[in-house]
Amino acid sequence: MNYLIDTIGCQMNVCESDKLCLVLSAYGMSKVNSMANADIVILNTCSVRAQAEQKAFSYLGRAEEFKQRNPNVKIVVVGCMAERLDAKIKKRFKSVDLVIGAQDIDSAILKIINLFDINSSSKQKKSNEQSGIARYVTIMRGCNNYCSYCVVPFVRGKETSFSAAEILSECSLLAQNGAREIMLLGQNVNSYRYENVDFTLLIKKIAAIKNLKRIRFMTNHPKDLNDDLINIMATEPKACSHIHLPMQSASNKILKAMNRKYTFEHYLELIKKLRFAVPNVNVTTDIIVGFPGETENDFQDTLKAVQEIRFGGLYVFRYSPRPNTTAAVMIDDVPLEEKKRRHAVILDESNKISIEIVSKMVGSTQQVLIEKIENGIIEARTRGGRKVFVKNGTEKDLGKQLNVAIKEAKINSLFGSIV
Repeated sequence: MNYLIDTIGCQMNVCESDKLCLVLSAYGMSKVNSMANADIVILNTCSVRAQAEQKAFSYLGRAEEFKQRNPNVKIVVVGCMAERLDAKIKKRFKSVDLVIGAQDIDSAILKIINLFDINSSSKQKKSNEQSGIARYVTIMRGCNNYCSYCVVPFVRGKETSFSAAEILSECSLLAQNGAREIMLLGQNVNSYRYENVDFTLLIKKIAAIKNLKRIRFMTNHPKDLNDDLINIMATEPKACSHIHLPMQSASNKILKAMNRKYTFEHYLELIKKLRFAVPNVNVTTDIIVGFPGETENDFQDTLKAVQEIRFGGLYVFRYSPRPNTTAAVMIDDVPLEEKKRRHAVILDESNKISIEIVSKMVGSTQQVLIEKIENGIIEARTRGGRKVFVKNGTEKDLGKQLNVAIKEAKINSLFGSIV
């Protein structure tokens, strides 16, 4: 049997889709890249923003049309939107066979296997025998922060940290099977704690794993980013010099309305600490424009912060009300056209800064980890998280850390040759 899985949303969804692929393959199913070749179509959904849900509905509309021509195909919807809109999905799309919410994701495989009546004896290999150079490991699920705009606590539940021993076991097995970089994932990794192991200690334990060369992590919350984590980024050779630290706004009035639990001044102090301890750190961020009550002055504060901090990259989003959140009852008083304008201004400024930053990297030598080789082209990544492409690569380069002389830079990519 063949399966297609498409993913909308965050790295957590990507990680969960990877695990679904792994276990389905273990049961003898083959992954395909188009509906035309699929016996089962799986959509992993996001509910954080209205646009993500609209994208999912559009996808399901196409899947339903496909099933009308191919009635034996099965359609499965999983993830955050499936958690929030279970009944609506089933009512609107009669062709959907399974809807599995984010809080029930661990049982997804069993339900899918039962859907096809596949006997467990057909399982071909252990589900944790993952391969690949860069892998994701989820260390916690859920969130307790209740930012006023965010639906995550309602669809993924309360914050739960996973067993440190199990995380270490998974990371060790990944390293044994070829992984050289691991990205630790959680809604707020800084607040990880399992028994006497906090996030910093977890990184130290993972760093001791043989053959593992790099550790990344996301997402971080400014209110929980402490000196211990900054110190380990500065002193642990395997900890990468990249941190994603969502700012959301530089207006204290808006930050308070968002229930972010920090001030812009505190955020700025964290940036200064990070850059003092890790001079080459690449700081990326998230920004929301058009939040209820955001005036032009509030927006200008955020724009000035972008210009002052000079993020290595950012994601900017137009605010959209999400059901059940505190902000949903606020007056959405910033017109859509104004949200679009503010979005474009921030993005344009960020792009200018990014081009300036990467242009200065031309002529430098960067240590990269080789992640992929395709048609002789090496795809690698710097310690700061930037993609690098190099010609004339061979399979023997996979998983190695090599120095690359940067010859050309584009906004999201660097190009060079192996030194």
